[in-house]
Amino acid sequence: MHTFLKFALYLHILAGFTALVTGLVPSFSKKGGKVHILWGRVYYWAMFIVAITALIRFQMKLNLIFLSGIAVFSFYNTFTGVRLIRRKENPKPEFIDWFGCILMIICSFIMLYFSYIAYKNTATFYTILFTIFGLFMFVLSFEDLRIFMGRKQIDNNVPLQTRYWFQNHISRMGGSYIATVTAFLVVNNPPQIPSLVVWIAPGVIGGTIIGLTRKFYMDKFKKTVE
Repeated sequence: MHTFLKFALYLHILAGFTALVTGLVPSFSKKGGKVHILWGRVYYWAMFIVAITALIRFQMKLNLIFLSGIAVFSFYNTFTGVRLIRRKENPKPEFIDWFGCILMIICSFIMLYFSYIAYKNTATFYTILFTIFGLFMFVLSFEDLRIFMGRKQIDNNVPLQTRYWFQNHISRMGGSYIATVTAFLVVNNPPQIPSLVVWIAPGVIGGTIIGLTRKFYMDKFKKTVE
């Protein structure tokens, strides 16, 4: 068992490093091009391995529980980012979409439960982190659930750059990469950088880049139709 867990750790590190490097390629390559698709697939499976190995090495320690939650959350973003592309012509959810969504909602409640455990143990830092990410996970997956149930209508009969699947593919894949960078910085946090900065900075910077990217494609489309 010790050898197996050690192998899982090495595989986790390798997959995480692969995702960290390859995740940038689809971001800067032509959307829908061969390079974008190829390296997007490499990133997807690297994130899958990261999530699986994180769960294999799960331990009842607040820091490891949280990192496992981040790994699952990051892969959910990757998974839904890819599923948005595959469902662009027919947005009707399949079993795998329902399964992933419900599983993520369960994970969000688990994160919130551990925020309560952290609070009871006066671990204020982890109380805040579990609460913030737990709520964010719930909001994200609950929005998907509403769409699957028909409570929120999605109109795909609009120009490409304004379609839900196009804009949210950017957001989900970008969010996945932000979570990956955050986890990497947390594990390898230099003592010179405050922990709070390490946790917040990737989200602030990455969220700004995602917003600017979405605006870029909106503006680009407007110019082509003028």
